[in-house]
Amino acid sequence: MKIGVQFAVTGYTVDPVTLARSLEEARFESYWAPEHAVLPTRPSRTFPMTGGPIPDVYGQMADPFVLLSVMAGVTSTLRLGTGVCLVPEHHPLILAKSVSTLDRFSGGRFLFGLGTGWLPEVTDLFLDQPDKPWKYTLESVEAMKALWRDGRAAYDGDLVRFPELICDPRPVQTPHPPVIIGASPSPLAMRRIVRHGDGWIAMGIGPEGIAAARAELTRECELVGRDPSTIEISVGVRDATPQVQRRFEDAGADRLIVLLYNHPGHEVPIEDWPAIGAQGLTSPPPVAADTLRALEEIQSRAGL
Repeated sequence: MKIGVQFAVTGYTVDPVTLARSLEEARFESYWAPEHAVLPTRPSRTFPMTGGPIPDVYGQMADPFVLLSVMAGVTSTLRLGTGVCLVPEHHPLILAKSVSTLDRFSGGRFLFGLGTGWLPEVTDLFLDQPDKPWKYTLESVEAMKALWRDGRAAYDGDLVRFPELICDPRPVQTPHPPVIIGASPSPLAMRRIVRHGDGWIAMGIGPEGIAAARAELTRECELVGRDPSTIEISVGVRDATPQVQRRFEDAGADRLIVLLYNHPGHEVPIEDWPAIGAQGLTSPPPVAADTLRALEEIQSRAGL
């Protein structure tokens, strides 16, 4: 089982250099940078985890590509992922260049986790047709794959269009870095993953839900003649003890991503994960020492 970590680096938390070095020294497989470019001061929606105000951290997160570039420069084995990049907030040509440059100069360590976001008024700021975030995202993925594969391409979709262009440097990983789609489990989401992705990022899903989703992915793979083992499942968790690893591995998961932001450090039972997560995100930013202490405890329990 691969064990990674997600953490929202901001101007008020542990710095990315210290975090990256600590993760690699602790033998974690990957780091995942979340993305929220901006947060409206008067959002129309409440925070899904609490029903209350959306925490300020959603407007404080560092840019993931700048952050991962900094971390790439001080590590050599740690894989570096977006967890997740909100594609509707990017132009596909700029995003293709950012992804390929990061993968090239990190030595092929980038993992392209992507999604569409959950705040409509933020999507409205970036898209001319904000009611079609998934169509824009999947067209962008198709267009970027062509650029990464050949170094030049044209694309003529409904929402994404450009003439033949050169886009270099190309990524180290061929034909492109893994495309890992973050979405709530549904037949449509599983279909999109099988047809457009290399994996699924699942958040807030227990072992039973992962097993059901793995079965659905297998059915979708059979419909298109794809080997189900080529679809990797990554699951957001609050702990990675051997028992947790076994439960999720038996359910069909390939990677656990420990959600480190304001983690209490001690072992957290699965039934308490939602409450601990909500408390952590609505609390003040964690100080660096507490984050590094929690990381050491998580590493020890995971047996890394």
